[in-house]
Amino acid sequence: MKELITNSLNDLDSAMELRELVINKINNQKLTESDIIEIVDTVDDLNFEDTQKLGSIFRRFPLGCDILEIGVGPCASSLTLPQFIENCVLTEHMGFPIHLCGYALADIAEKEGLTPIAVMNEVYNNVEVPLDLDHFGRFGPMRFPKEISHCMGDCYYNGPPYKGCPRDRIHKRLTTKEREYSSEVADWIKKSATVCVNVVEEQGACDHGADISEMEDVSKAAHKFGRGVEGIFHIGDGYEELISGLKACNDLEVDALVVEGGPFNRSKDRLKDFAKAVAVSRILVKGGVVATNGAYEDECRVGLRSGLNVILSGFSGNHHGYMCGHNIKEARRNNFGLPRVLKIMKEEAEKINICIANRELLKVLAKSSRFLNYKGNHMIYPSMIGDYFMGDAHWVAVTNSGMYNSPYFGKTLDSLEEELNCDKVGVLGGRYISWSIADTLKPEELYVSDVDPWVEHATVKILNDNGINAYACNGSDKKALESADKSVITTMIPEILIRIRNKFDAISLI
Repeated sequence: MKELITNSLNDLDSAMELRELVINKINNQKLTESDIIEIVDTVDDLNFEDTQKLGSIFRRFPLGCDILEIGVGPCASSLTLPQFIENCVLTEHMGFPIHLCGYALADIAEKEGLTPIAVMNEVYNNVEVPLDLDHFGRFGPMRFPKEISHCMGDCYYNGPPYKGCPRDRIHKRLTTKEREYSSEVADWIKKSATVCVNVVEEQGACDHGADISEMEDVSKAAHKFGRGVEGIFHIGDGYEELISGLKACNDLEVDALVVEGGPFNRSKDRLKDFAKAVAVSRILVKGGVVATNGAYEDECRVGLRSGLNVILSGFSGNHHGYMCGHNIKEARRNNFGLPRVLKIMKEEAEKINICIANRELLKVLAKSSRFLNYKGNHMIYPSMIGDYFMGDAHWVAVTNSGMYNSPYFGKTLDSLEEELNCDKVGVLGGRYISWSIADTLKPEELYVSDVDPWVEHATVKILNDNGINAYACNGSDKKALESADKSVITTMIPEILIRIRNKFDAISLI
C-alpha cells in the first residue's frame, strides 16, 4: 500500500486502486492493525503540503465525499423544550443536519415531565433534515450528573495538552435513570439517520468515554436498523493512540470517521498530525465521510485542506458551540459556534473550489435516493457496484430522514426501465445516477458525458470494470446524444437540468 499511497499524489488511478484495495479488506473484515500502521507510517513520512494534498485527493468522487457540511447541535440541558425546538427549526431552515446530544434531550424531558423519547419525537415531527444521535448507550440516551452536563469546557478553554479533566471529573453515568427508559432504545435509533459511537476509552481516555463493549452494542443496534454509524476518536499522541482509535473504529464497522482535536490533540506537531489523521481517515473510511467534533480554528482550516468534509458546531449552551472553530482562551460554553464555523468553511471552500451543502442540495440527494429505488430495494450506500459504494454515508443519512418522505413525483429506475428500452443509452452526467442506470438497464452500449473529466473517466472505468460497455464522450453532451438511441439527463439540480434541457432533447428524471 505504501507505493500506492505515494503514487496517489500524482495519479488518480492509483488512488482508485488503493481505495478498492482498502474497501475490499474492510468489507471482508480483513483490514488488520498492520494495514493501519502501514498507512499511518506512509502518510507520516510525507511533508505537510503533500499530506494535505493526499487527503484532499481522497475526498474527490468516487474516492470519498466531495461536499462540505455542518452538523449543528441545538440542544443543551439548560434549555427549555420550546427553546430547544426553536433551535432545531432554525437549523432545519438553514438545511443543516441536527446533531442530538442524547443526555440533553433526556434532561429537558425530565424538566418537562416527559419521557425522553417524547422529546425525540418532538424533534422528529418538526424537522426534515437528518438527525445524528450522540451520547447514546446500551440503555438509551446517556445521563450525566450536573458537573458533566453543565460543564463550562475548561479543557478547550485552557488548551492542550489533555491530561484528564482539569476539574477532575470522570465519565460518571446515572445508569439508574438510563435503565428506567431502556425499552425506548429501538425507537430512538429508528428516528435517527446516524448514530455515534466513541472509542476514546480504547485510546486510554477512560475518564472521557464509555466502555468499548457498550459501543459495540450501540453499533450493532444501529446497523440492525440500517442506520449509519459514526466512529469518534481523538488525535492523542498522533501515532500509537491514533492507530488504536482507527483500529477500534474499524472493529466496530463504522461508516464515517470523526476526528477530535483541540485539547485531545497531544501531538508534538499539532497541525501536521491533525492533517495526517484526516488524510489517513480519508483512505480508511468506509462511507466516505470524515468529520471533526472538536478542533481549534487552525485545526479546522488545516483539516478542510486535508480532506475533512463535516464540522460539528452548536448553539450557545451546547458543547459543540465551543469545541470547533474557536481558539484557546476563546472556547467557552456560551459560544454560539455556528457563525464562526460557517465563516471558516466558506473561506476555505472558496480556496479548494468545493461547495457547502444546503437545504436545496439535501433535497436533491433525497430525490436522487428516491430514484435509486428499484423494485422496492434501495440501491444506495452501502450497496455497491463492483468495488465502489453507490453513494456515501450522506445518502443513507438523507434516506433515513423526513426529507426522504416528502412527496416525490419524479421518475424511478422502474419507470425508466420501460422508457429506455433500447440498445444504446446516453447519460448526460456521471456519478451514482449513471451507475445505477447502467447497472439496472445493462444496455449494450452506454455513452457518458460529464463536464468534469475526472468524473467522466472514473464513471467509465468503474462501469467497464463491471462488464458494462461504457464510452467517454470527453464532456460533449452532443456526442453522447448522437451516439445513443435515447439519452438521460442524470442531474436533479433544477437549474442545471433546465440549462441542459434547453439545449438538448433528452429524458429528465424530474
